[in-house]
Amino acid sequence: MPCRSCGHKIYPEISPVIVVAITNGDKILLTKFLTGYKKHALLSGYVEIGETLEDTIKREVSEEVGLSVHNIRYYSSQPRAFTHSLLMGLTAELDKDLAINLETDEISKAQWFDLEYD
Repeated sequence: MPCRSCGHKIYPEISPVIVVAITNGDKILLTKFLTGYKKHALLSGYVEIGETLEDTIKREVSEEVGLSVHNIRYYSSQPRAFTHSLLMGLTAELDKDLAINLETDEISKAQWFDLEYD
């Protein structure tokens, strides 16, 4: 956006956020946050400086639920102007072990649910 008085261009700062749907065959991992939003949600987290989206997903999944994933694919994105965020939706598949090791600072629950197709 150019400054009206001097013409200097100012670029807004945007915080990239990943939101990932983790699947294992016909199951999907859903979580519940410790505070705030009380419904089931996908795992999410901010991208750190120097990280790729794939690195962020692997880090967040490992930190929050103690799992590892592969086959990460981009799905869609959505800007959030009020929070200066860009949400990027991706999918990933579980590597192996289904055992969840919950990080309880942010998440109160994580559980595998059956996927239903209509």
